[in-house]
Amino acid sequence: MGFALWLFAFLALLVVASCAYQLVVTLGTLWFRRLARLERRAADAFTPPVSLIKPIRGADGDTEACLESFFQQDYPHYEIVFALHDPSDVAVAIIERLKRAYPAVPATCVFQPPPLGINPKVANLANALAAARHEIVILSDADIRAPRDYARLVVRPLRDPRVGIVTCLYRGVASRGLPARFECLGISADFIGSVLVARLVEGLSFAFGATIATRQSVITAFGGLERLADHLGDDYLLGYLAHQAGYEVRLSSCVVETNVPWMTWRDLLSHQLRWARTIRTSRFGGYVGLVVTHTLVLGLALVAAFPTLALAWLLLLIGLALRFLAAWQTASVLGDHATIRHLGWLPLRDLLHFGVWLSGFWGSAVTWHGQTYSLTRNGCLVPDRSSLGVNR
Repeated sequence: MGFALWLFAFLALLVVASCAYQLVVTLGTLWFRRLARLERRAADAFTPPVSLIKPIRGADGDTEACLESFFQQDYPHYEIVFALHDPSDVAVAIIERLKRAYPAVPATCVFQPPPLGINPKVANLANALAAARHEIVILSDADIRAPRDYARLVVRPLRDPRVGIVTCLYRGVASRGLPARFECLGISADFIGSVLVARLVEGLSFAFGATIATRQSVITAFGGLERLADHLGDDYLLGYLAHQAGYEVRLSSCVVETNVPWMTWRDLLSHQLRWARTIRTSRFGGYVGLVVTHTLVLGLALVAAFPTLALAWLLLLIGLALRFLAAWQTASVLGDHATIRHLGWLPLRDLLHFGVWLSGFWGSAVTWHGQTYSLTRNGCLVPDRSSLGVNR
């Protein structure tokens, strides 16, 4: 009887903590709405010259639309630097078409970056930064689509010299297929909530590849991109190193889109497991703490252990209600109407995500661009020699 009481107290406490987490997510969405209102009303005209940096490799059906959104910025003085490995990359033809369509936007391509480390994206970024003409730079992944006021919004916080990094929330846009929709559901209903909680509870100390606006002097201050060259989570680490160097990481009210291509269930699980292991190796304590984000599973565990207790069922129902409320709110602030329509899949997605989270505690192997790597304790990539011949 004593053990049963302790077990009930333990599981009930976890469910209550998880409910509290969902409440904080909801509060975070209210904070973000307020931030968006304040930034939209701001009348300052901080528009210094900006270099938009776009590392890119290959292209798909959405690449041209994504890149074109950066040629269409409502910003007085900016350039775009595209960083590629190979001059014969299929993306070059797309870039050349856009340069002809928007001759007023200075745009250039840089190729064949010198070796910098295992992560080819970081080498591309370093090559582009060397060619950038302006102190303020905005780094963003190739699959990002931005609104016309994007540059204005993300640069604005940098008027404060204490701010070293500005990053953006993003929503996923699935081309087709249920696995891709699950990926988008995870972005809006899970990842974004954790970001908002981090912002409210402890402030941001990381950034996302969707957007990183910074000054070249900030990158120099923390030791340069060389410090990211062997890491998978280069965007996260860039924000963290700037934070460690004494700069503030600020969240912009701008929301961008990332295109999620068609994928198989195996692709989805491989991607999710890769990032689970990356987070575990980067912040083990934080990874363990993610248990409170699994509201549905914790509630089901409580009910499974004590199926005859009305309080257990009540806590499960409260947890489910708060989980759906938080997911709906995060999708709403992102303008992610597709995720709102697909919220009925949320319980299944949460069960799948819990399995990935558990699996993330074991193993160090990750697959990235067709090659297998091992993650060291500090998050560095070590190539698996048996896969070195695989085309990356």
